[in-house]
Amino acid sequence: MNHSRLPRPVHLSRRVLLAAAGSSALAACSSSLTPGATGSSANSASGPVSTAVPADKKITLVVADADDTTMTPQLLAAFRAKHPNVTFQRQYTGWDDYLKSINTTMSADTAPDVAQFVSGMNNLVKGRLLLDLGAYGKAYGWAGKFPGLDQITFSPDGRTTGTGALYGVPGGLSFEGVYYNKAKAKQLGFTVPPATIDELEAMFAKAKAAGETALVAGNLDGGLNHPFNVLLSLHMKPADREAWAFGHKGAKITGAEAVTAAATLKRWVDKGYVTPKVNGVADNDATAAFAKGTGVFRISGNWAAAAVAKGLGDDAGLFNAPPADKGGTLHTTGAGVYYCVSSRSKNAATAAAFLDFCASAEAAPLIAKSGFMAPDASAMPPQSGLLGDVSTGWQGIVKDSGLEPFIQNASTPTMPDTLTTQLQLLAGGKVTVEKFLANLQADFDRYHA
Repeated sequence: MNHSRLPRPVHLSRRVLLAAAGSSALAACSSSLTPGATGSSANSASGPVSTAVPADKKITLVVADADDTTMTPQLLAAFRAKHPNVTFQRQYTGWDDYLKSINTTMSADTAPDVAQFVSGMNNLVKGRLLLDLGAYGKAYGWAGKFPGLDQITFSPDGRTTGTGALYGVPGGLSFEGVYYNKAKAKQLGFTVPPATIDELEAMFAKAKAAGETALVAGNLDGGLNHPFNVLLSLHMKPADREAWAFGHKGAKITGAEAVTAAATLKRWVDKGYVTPKVNGVADNDATAAFAKGTGVFRISGNWAAAAVAKGLGDDAGLFNAPPADKGGTLHTTGAGVYYCVSSRSKNAATAAAFLDFCASAEAAPLIAKSGFMAPDASAMPPQSGLLGDVSTGWQGIVKDSGLEPFIQNASTPTMPDTLTTQLQLLAGGKVTVEKFLANLQADFDRYHA
């Protein structure tokens, strides 16, 4: 998952990141349950709830996350500086292992108090293992503080996103763009940003002809989802794309627009624009290689900005994915590093206070330093270099209301694995574009039948 920044408050349409996830989402709470109660029935914070952190006792919060940037540990340290009686035990797990284990971890009696929410954890909603934070959301005014709340609101069965109860907040927000090596782009005579996605593809062809890897990617763990998601954002109607990502019954990803997106990605691989033997390269390794000077372009999220900036220095740049048609609006993919609370937490009030802290002015510089967009946009510090490019890029996306959800994050709990497998088959020439999309649709239809 994913993140970015903006230098001023923004108001995003419901199609992108809805700041007010709906009064029903924030008001959904049970009057018979209390925050901090134990057991699977305690999945809702009853109102009224306290927004004060108890100061008369020592409190330990266990936090599970897979965020490999500095953001989470810095937020924990800053919160503890304000509340010295609160101690954190961070349980960091690598991304792949986290995806495999977090549902089991959250189902245990020893579940962490706070966890980074990832795709598939919506299964925990039906089991009442996540705390419905509606009452805390009302008490803290989260609808006015956090964009992106629709991406972590779920129906009671956890199958549909963007409606129902609220289960978390974003600590940092993300979007995907096109990183480029400025020195190599200059040497090749490129003028960026290109006006259309076809112009970008023409640059890929010229870079390959010059002996360069045009688009650095790693698909061992499904990293080609980044360009694929972006291409879907450029070609699919936003309403259709959101309906599919959010699990709305009857939504389809097999139409002509999705075929164009998938066919474009397949063409990039077949023409040799993408990293050779891409199925054997991990996504993080692709970022590391690009940061060391391999290749000309890389499509990824702003969560990679810190690593790319450190590696390439002044040669690191980023621009938004160009539209399908010249002069068209900008579109891309994004989400956030979301934090949720276990229904078994005995310190739910303190956990909720930490979530609220993520929207504070004190948290904004820490989030920005890690390459993410802070919920409190007005507190974002000025940026320069690559981070300045990220800030400028984000402003363009916000201006065009162009942020779309990742298709694997909400459509089904198994979609991340399905998408990874199908992308490997597509890149390996084992399935056609139409079969690739049909297999994604089959996973969707099984879950949302």
